[in-house]
Amino acid sequence: MIKPVYIRSARAICAQDTFTGNCLPKELTDAVNNALSYNHPDYSRYFSIMQLRRMGRLTKTGMVAAIECLRDAGISHPDAIITGTGKGSMSDTEKFMGNIREFHEGTLNPTPFIQSTYNSLNGLIGLHHGTSCYNTTYVHRGFSLEHSLLDAMLLFSEGRAKNALAGSFEEMTPEHFIIKKKLGYWKEAPVSCMDLLRSGTSGSISGEGTFFFLLQDSESNAMARLDGIRILFEPTLQELTVEAGRFLKEHGLAWADIDILLSGENGDIRFGDYYKTISAEIPERAHHLAFKHVCGEFDTAAGFALWQAAHILERQEVPDVLQLRKGTAGNIRHLLIYNNYYGKQHAFYLLGV
Repeated sequence: MIKPVYIRSARAICAQDTFTGNCLPKELTDAVNNALSYNHPDYSRYFSIMQLRRMGRLTKTGMVAAIECLRDAGISHPDAIITGTGKGSMSDTEKFMGNIREFHEGTLNPTPFIQSTYNSLNGLIGLHHGTSCYNTTYVHRGFSLEHSLLDAMLLFSEGRAKNALAGSFEEMTPEHFIIKKKLGYWKEAPVSCMDLLRSGTSGSISGEGTFFFLLQDSESNAMARLDGIRILFEPTLQELTVEAGRFLKEHGLAWADIDILLSGENGDIRFGDYYKTISAEIPERAHHLAFKHVCGEFDTAAGFALWQAAHILERQEVPDVLQLRKGTAGNIRHLLIYNNYYGKQHAFYLLGV
């Protein structure tokens, strides 16, 4: 079994103003036409005007989140940089493909192509911090973030690194939104964030987000402990419950030990049974929280859950806006994240203090 790792710092940029105070704001931004878009920080604090002109939308969010995550941890040269993304920079990809059509495959601007590759952000982070460490990007749709974290945990277990910058990044463009809407990903009628989870219809609201975590092999100054991750592909409801129980047992826990379940309900009635099955297992004293009505649905939305979980464990405070069922658990010791991406990729995260 892979050894636990510790989260030293965590940063998030998404539709909510999570960047300014590194916490969930009291007033939430609502979805517009069933889409939650980035609340961008002031990039001029980090880059010159000439640099910003050459940086794509996702590159800017990723760079700033990574810079602040490393700064919070007091580390300038991580031992590894590992990210996961389901789609990478969609805006740069679309721009490059548009240029191919417009200029008939003639003289093209190379910048959109360079920034459209999945690993471009990792390379820029390495260049910015002057490090040539282990550097990898995973592109596995709903399992992208999970593989980046598992890779970091394996590096620690093998003694090849003492810390790692791990994270995920995703964006939504108007054209990609339309494509996914035709495939049934989003709700037909407009819905507000606070009404999403009780909508009772198929589809969800789209989101986008960038999340970075400084992981380390020691508990010194750690926010929380990441005990393990379990991923499952297209399990039945019975298999899901059995594997979740086995996952807890491997870490010396039972369902009764869980203080918080943070689950990825997204308002899509087609996949509600998965979440009902897991929530039925937790004790009555446990808090049941949700997060996708705050950040929206996307391939690596679990990054928001992990960011929020780390802060909950560090501060021992549960945001009211996330509450599905308020429990009585006071001292929060064990937190379980359960998320699935449209019923195919399922993941459990076990965190503790």
